[in-house]
Amino acid sequence: MRTILVSCRQRVRGSRILWAVLVLLIVMLLGACGSGSSAPETILTAEMRDLMATAPYNAGRWGLLAVDVNTGEVVYSLSPNSPFVTGSTAKTFSVGSVLDIYGPNHRFSTPIVRNGNIDGAGTLNGDLILVAQGDLTMGGRTMADGRIAVENFDHTDANAMPGLATLTSQNPLAGLDDLARQVASSGVHHAAGNVIVDDRLWDTPPHGPGEVVVTPIIVNDNLIDLMLTPTDPGQRAGFDWRPRTEAFEFLSEVVTGAPGSGINLTTAAVGNRVTVTGSIPSDAALVPVVHTWQVQDPPAFARTLMIEALKRAGVTVAAAALGSNPSESLPPRTAVALLPAQAVLVSPPLSEEAKLILKVSHNLGADTMPMLLAVRAGERTYEAGMRIERSWVGQRLGVSPDQLDLNTGAGSNDRLTPKVQELWLRYLTTRPAFPAFFAALPILGVDGSLADVCRNSPAAGFVHAKTGTLVGVDAQGNPVLFTKALAGYADTVGQRRLAYALYVNDVPISSEDDILAANHLLGKISVLIQQTP
Repeated sequence: MRTILVSCRQRVRGSRILWAVLVLLIVMLLGACGSGSSAPETILTAEMRDLMATAPYNAGRWGLLAVDVNTGEVVYSLSPNSPFVTGSTAKTFSVGSVLDIYGPNHRFSTPIVRNGNIDGAGTLNGDLILVAQGDLTMGGRTMADGRIAVENFDHTDANAMPGLATLTSQNPLAGLDDLARQVASSGVHHAAGNVIVDDRLWDTPPHGPGEVVVTPIIVNDNLIDLMLTPTDPGQRAGFDWRPRTEAFEFLSEVVTGAPGSGINLTTAAVGNRVTVTGSIPSDAALVPVVHTWQVQDPPAFARTLMIEALKRAGVTVAAAALGSNPSESLPPRTAVALLPAQAVLVSPPLSEEAKLILKVSHNLGADTMPMLLAVRAGERTYEAGMRIERSWVGQRLGVSPDQLDLNTGAGSNDRLTPKVQELWLRYLTTRPAFPAFFAALPILGVDGSLADVCRNSPAAGFVHAKTGTLVGVDAQGNPVLFTKALAGYADTVGQRRLAYALYVNDVPISSEDDILAANHLLGKISVLIQQTP
């Protein structure tokens, strides 16, 4: 096998390859692979072996399978039939299944309906009901061209990796403002009843304090963005927050630290008052420094935001803006479905939502995917959605669903073999939704979670792959990189498209730098894969 030297400092541009996938051939190949044939255990280049032998990653377990999409030829292989922790590469299954079933052009239509009559003065003698439909962005990221704005490092990960997140420029309340203007234009000037959020589309999974709530009503990812700007060392940092609402009061005691100091931010809530404490460096690389606060009652949050939006549009509401969401006052769901709509917010296509989820590894969005599968099948629970996902994947790959350790939409401690991941990637290439799925994946050296990986390498722009990371501690309390993974496609210099899955599991680490270095290590192996003749 040809020797390939990897450098992430040189970029050689070649022509992109347009692949015409022969569906019948792929289905036959998938059937053959799913019926018991096994890939060779080890096919690696010397350079790949050397990279895998890099400390501390040589103490972990490596797995790799790269297969030609068109011919089914196994090009690279290492422990292809051994299970590995997936991390967020499991998102390829949840997002891929929903794209496959719903179609990439599906849009979410979120209505405001009225339960009562409108008199001649424009008074609604009844309630306005916002019927949540699982729209992930609710117009809060929609750009002028209709696409969803995606930054390479999203605010949903701001607390996990301080100082790296960038906020989108769009108004997170734009969708609610649109709905409110439509209500005003419909002739409603005053709501004598209440404003209620109907979040009964699915059963919200159990969650603990501070944990993400997987709910069908999502505004700004149900986060408050806390924006801190450094001043002079020792002085109070500048502070702002969004979206602005009377639902919460935010206070900042954050000070500006010395140049080169760390970012240390914490929040504490008493009732609806939230205090931010800590420090940020005076020379912070990204300004503002973003920290987020997780909303624990999304329906009540959305209700207050909706009443405030109506007020901005000139529609008054008799009920107080603050307080809980009075869902007990809602008619049955079947009755709500028959009520007249005063406004409808239509989302960008599902393909755009897929891009948000996969590019930045958006966990909340990925965990709504099983819920959407459940709803479509007349079910209501997260467990039902995951059962449907396993069944869908298993049937298409010829694998028993019981053999698929897929338990989360976002990916965590799920375990799959490189062979199963590769089979799924090849299956998707035969589907109408594949262009949307492919476009949604991070691109090596270009965007998303791979934006800064091997940016100047010859493979930059030619590898589309989902990243996966899971970090924790072992039984002795020592930090462990449980997985670093990539799953996607490499368009090679030899004009072939390879579907590949790459993992390293159970690596003892000593610092955050070891996690970041693993990104580049897997990136270098991906460069080798892309440079295949």
